[in-house]
Amino acid sequence: MVSTDLCPESETRRVVIRPNQSLSWRQSMIFLGAIAVPLLLVSVVLAWRGFWLVLPFAGLEIAALFVCIYVVSHACRRCQVVSVDGSTVVVEKGKERGRQAGTGGPETTMAFARDWARVELVPASRRWHPRRLWIGASGKRIEIGEFLIDDEKAELAAQIRRLLATA
Repeated sequence: MVSTDLCPESETRRVVIRPNQSLSWRQSMIFLGAIAVPLLLVSVVLAWRGFWLVLPFAGLEIAALFVCIYVVSHACRRCQVVSVDGSTVVVEKGKERGRQAGTGGPETTMAFARDWARVELVPASRRWHPRRLWIGASGKRIEIGEFLIDDEKAELAAQIRRLLATA
């Protein structure tokens, strides 16, 4: 998901890049409950009929599903911000800021001279591999939008090129 905004007081344009997250954390927990309740009911009935070994495996299945949901939700907190102002291009990569103070924020920051910055959309090195989108200048470069699909990367590359070209 790509969004663009303009900071009116400084004339800085920002492009915020995030992975697509189809479910919020609350919705994911509702999904987990919708799977866990019937599974536990069937497991308890089977354990009551003498198949007691079903209960630990049902618990392991629910725990594995929770871990998968947690990993995906945590990965969806990634955020990349490309800021373009009159003379510089700044790329920040990190996590979205959470509700707690001190969580999230940029982990990697690179700055380039705007006049020298170039956007490069590299074709896939192998069949079925995604294209890679790079922004850089003076021998330094950084990949952006790793989690986007190829069409979104092409649109993002065109959008950043337009931002770099405008005065």
